[in-house]
Amino acid sequence: MAWRQFLNRSIEHLRDDMTRVMRASPLEPQANAKVLPLVGIRKPEDVKQFVTGSDSDIGGHSKAVLDTYPEDSPDAGKGRFHGVLSSKLAPGMKLAGSKVDRSGYAGFRTKSRPSLFGSRTWDTSSYVFLKVRVKPAQDQGMRFFINVQTDGPVRSDLFQHRLWLGDPGQWQDVLVPFQDFTLTNAGTLSETQIEMFKEKVRTVGISVLGPGEGPFELGIESFECVNVEDREAEYLLEGRKKAQQAEEQLAWLVQSKEKDRLN
Repeated sequence: MAWRQFLNRSIEHLRDDMTRVMRASPLEPQANAKVLPLVGIRKPEDVKQFVTGSDSDIGGHSKAVLDTYPEDSPDAGKGRFHGVLSSKLAPGMKLAGSKVDRSGYAGFRTKSRPSLFGSRTWDTSSYVFLKVRVKPAQDQGMRFFINVQTDGPVRSDLFQHRLWLGDPGQWQDVLVPFQDFTLTNAGTLSETQIEMFKEKVRTVGISVLGPGEGPFELGIESFECVNVEDREAEYLLEGRKKAQQAEEQLAWLVQSKEKDRLN
């Protein structure tokens, strides 16, 4: 079974390379589809396409689980990213040989897809937005991020963008322009920012960080690349802006109350 999957990926890799050559041909008109489906979770078997990770991999106490909603749930079959976030540090925690002075993260991403011609990637160069369909639980005081890894020379490089969430308990499409992602390395913002290599996207995923601690949950259905009409893009981006403003307002209120308590 594993060898058959490997062979199928190799055939797909060769087919995609031929398609890219045809698109570049002056004799072949370029017809960009409005949607490029990347990956989704709509049945339990789809979870096998992903891997999870957390600070427990280096001695921390956070836990990450990616499964599907139970059969008796109205969201049965769709993805559910959940677990526990903890900032508790274990003695001697290290990452890449360096001492860790903060903790509390969990995440998931698509698996690498090796083939006879190298790892399979997605060519997203013809698309403006990355769209994820998610369902946030109640406000958990945590920050979710969308992560994109490209086929670059530094494997620890990761392009990230905040996943701004709307009303809890509702499935929603979150639209993020590819040009708005920022380059990070080992969880730190890179001093030198470069443009994302959209022609070869290796993996996509989502991570969660503090400052909140405790249980977390996020429904996840799909990752897609899209080109949308101006009005639709404006509507979706306006929803993201409102979510960002609401969270900033909440943070300001919390800080104000803390200052009043200290005074």
